[in-house]
Amino acid sequence: MEEGVREAGQALRMISAMSDLVRLLRLVRPYRLYLVAGVILMVGVGFFEAFAALLIGPIFDRVLSPQAPDSSVALFTLPFLRQTIYLDQWLPEWIHNVWTVVAIFVVGVTLGKALCEYLASYAINYVGFSAVMDLRNQLYERIIHQSMAFFRSHSTGQLMSTILNDIEKIQLAVSFVLADLLKQSFTLIGLLFVIFVLDWRLALISCVLIPLVIIPSSRLGRMIRHSTRSSQANLAELSQLLQETISGSRIVKAFRMERWELGRFRQAARKLLRINLRYVRAQAATSPLMEVLGAFTIVFLLLYARDRILHAQLTTGMFIAFIYALFKTYEPVKRLSGINNSFQQAIGASVKVFELLELRDDVPEKPGAVALPPFSRSIVFENVSFSYDESDNGALAVLKNINLEVKAGEVVAIVGPSGTGKSTLVNLIPRFYDPTAGRILIDGVDVRDATLDSLRAQLSMV
Repeated sequence: MEEGVREAGQALRMISAMSDLVRLLRLVRPYRLYLVAGVILMVGVGFFEAFAALLIGPIFDRVLSPQAPDSSVALFTLPFLRQTIYLDQWLPEWIHNVWTVVAIFVVGVTLGKALCEYLASYAINYVGFSAVMDLRNQLYERIIHQSMAFFRSHSTGQLMSTILNDIEKIQLAVSFVLADLLKQSFTLIGLLFVIFVLDWRLALISCVLIPLVIIPSSRLGRMIRHSTRSSQANLAELSQLLQETISGSRIVKAFRMERWELGRFRQAARKLLRINLRYVRAQAATSPLMEVLGAFTIVFLLLYARDRILHAQLTTGMFIAFIYALFKTYEPVKRLSGINNSFQQAIGASVKVFELLELRDDVPEKPGAVALPPFSRSIVFENVSFSYDESDNGALAVLKNINLEVKAGEVVAIVGPSGTGKSTLVNLIPRFYDPTAGRILIDGVDVRDATLDSLRAQLSMV
């Protein structure tokens, strides 16, 4: 039973998270043309990254090989279709020198990738920053039109944290992280295409060996993250201990507790040292372990590739290009695995933002409200009662059955002890709050029947 409830709760949280993610993605709808352009350009980045890896083969097999013939430069052969793609076929016939052909493509691919990456990053970040600007404006507009009751129940710190910090996390996800997600995804697709098109058998062997490299690395990564969190927690504990000792120095000295406090501090410092050393061990082991596992991977691949090279089924250049593309896939995989954390932070931050955006007005303007004529006769309170907490049924009413008439031209001073409702009484006139009972009339018009703009335009506060 409990397991079923837990699974249902997890399913509801996933649905809620997906709903929040969809709402975040809706923010980019006005800028979809820029987004489409950014996606297309990121496809170009992945294409040029793959093309650059494929060029390594001709460089080693044709440009750097003295025995290579001065003939068409093959880029790759499509598996199963047995169709070879040549570099020369995209150039004029009078350009046939191997070095010239390869050089043109090296420069062209480099420039193409740089241009696509620049334009794509700009387009996607434009979408992200613009969408978040709209969200921030909507949130600010929603907050600024709330009643005074809203500001009583929400602290300034909470609202500023939502407008600044939570929006900042969303901005990170829909600009920088989104750009990185698209770039790394298309780069990974391009590189996977390269390793499979160069030698699909070698690629399948790599798919078996690569997890042997990635799994230990990911375990070390989790250990590093855990050690970092523990280190921060213990550092905070050490700071708290230090603050208590310094602020309570009179008590420490009065009760001669110096030795005991010193023991507490040393114990906390030793605990922090153990955690930091655990972090150092994991951090220091990452690079050597990756190198060792990478070396074993290359050795296994060499054993297989050597036989294929001897039987002319694979060239040295193709194998080098394969290894290059294979190791280049590590960065996209690593970056993509960490991107989810940033999106989860953004979804978590968006919950509070959307809660504020969905708030209803406590003091709404009545449909069909009329413009209030210029004040000329009187302000009348008829049996007005007010409570800040509407759920108390008037038990904690600040004002109760107030009847008052203030005629035009009169000067009225409302006096009394602090907390008796003087400010509250005045705040009801501009509808900072609405009475829980009774009504307020200005020249015979209920203030709730007047538009807020016309009502407040006739009032001034000092």
